[in-house]
Amino acid sequence: MKVTELIKLGQAVLEMFDKYVAEKGVKPPMRVYIRHFTTDLEVSETSCRSQGSSETFQKPEWAIVIFDFMKEKVKPMPEFKQFSYSIARRYKNNINKLAQGCDEGGQSEFWLETFIQRLIHEKLDGTLSKDSLIEYASLFKSELELSPLEYRYVHYLDGIFLETDSMRINDNVLIRKTQKDDLEYTRDISFDIPRPQYMGIPSSILQIDIASKNERECHEYVNRIFNSLRLYKLGSVYSKESISTRATIIWPMGSHRGWPHANYSTFRKYTVKKLEADSFIKFINAIEQKLNFNKEEKEYRTLFISIERYNSALLESVDIDRKLMTAVMGLESLFTFEKDRGENAFKLGIRVARLLGNLNFDAVNVRALTEQAYNFRNKVVHGSYISQDNIKKMNEIFPNILNYLRVSLIVFLLNQETGKDKMIEMIDQSTISNTQNEELKKVLKKAIREFGQVLT
Repeated sequence: MKVTELIKLGQAVLEMFDKYVAEKGVKPPMRVYIRHFTTDLEVSETSCRSQGSSETFQKPEWAIVIFDFMKEKVKPMPEFKQFSYSIARRYKNNINKLAQGCDEGGQSEFWLETFIQRLIHEKLDGTLSKDSLIEYASLFKSELELSPLEYRYVHYLDGIFLETDSMRINDNVLIRKTQKDDLEYTRDISFDIPRPQYMGIPSSILQIDIASKNERECHEYVNRIFNSLRLYKLGSVYSKESISTRATIIWPMGSHRGWPHANYSTFRKYTVKKLEADSFIKFINAIEQKLNFNKEEKEYRTLFISIERYNSALLESVDIDRKLMTAVMGLESLFTFEKDRGENAFKLGIRVARLLGNLNFDAVNVRALTEQAYNFRNKVVHGSYISQDNIKKMNEIFPNILNYLRVSLIVFLLNQETGKDKMIEMIDQSTISNTQNEELKKVLKKAIREFGQVLT
């Protein structure tokens, strides 16, 4: 299939449509829409407020006219039938990969119809140009040849604010302040359901653009960026709403809107200051790369579990006893082995204290809080009664325990080549040998040099 031939077919059909409308004297019905827009917006860590308004307008509804035109004029065309047949024959194997179990001929015809209808709709909207016609024809061919596609993910975030207008993390990732246009939306007036109150105003916008043959890889990359944002500081960074868009011609629905886990809440939030922009960008890129491991491999399993538990403790809107228990279990995954059973509280406290003590934490305090948190964890696991005084203490120590887990995760991620077993061995040896402790400090030196301001 040649792109020039597809362009030629598209141009011919557009001319036919103009004649069809003129000959039939078509006057499509008008449809009423309502546009909601923001007139005033303020977003900061201390204040998120907006004022809005709305307006109604009409647009002609061409759907039925286009459907009749396709049925009466386009599908009977010899050129259309021949083009569909040549696509089915040439790309048979690829079609079955894109739409498993389909009839190649029928699927090719459906995709060609979708391509033509898009051209007609954009012509009617006044957005179709010669360049876009060429672009769409080229994209059609690329999809049939299973070439990488462009994906865009826009996430309306909560939990992170920026002092600057925007930060370019890398070629794929941009994070920026929320703008008025981000809150604008248009709906058919008959289906004008108000946005849910829990949506609120996003604290910032995350935009990720990726080219890939596999959308699963895109989702994994997005998740790594989110995990990196949560590790930079204690921030309950999550997506209040998301819009994912796939550059596609063959599928009618290239865009999907999603909403978060209903049980998420902003436990902690942070602001990225102008002066820390460079270190923030460097950290996100470094940790994203370190997070790109196979969670199914045995050597990374406990690291993956600890990250999952960190996210749960940071994001889920549950009682403090559950949050604290989850955070402690995250530390256990990192710092203990199955053979440590019966000594977990002691060894966990010693190991966490030794590691973080070398990062300028108060080692005595770290050990005391870790052991106290572990005792609370046991009460929760065993279903013991927890008094109001203990609940108050849990609330007091929880941010510390969660931060211990965050910092420890960063250290273990940055030292993946060392491995968990070797790291724990070094920590244990460092408690009885100054020489071994100096070796441990050397391992931590790089992390301190590059991301010292984050390891607090």
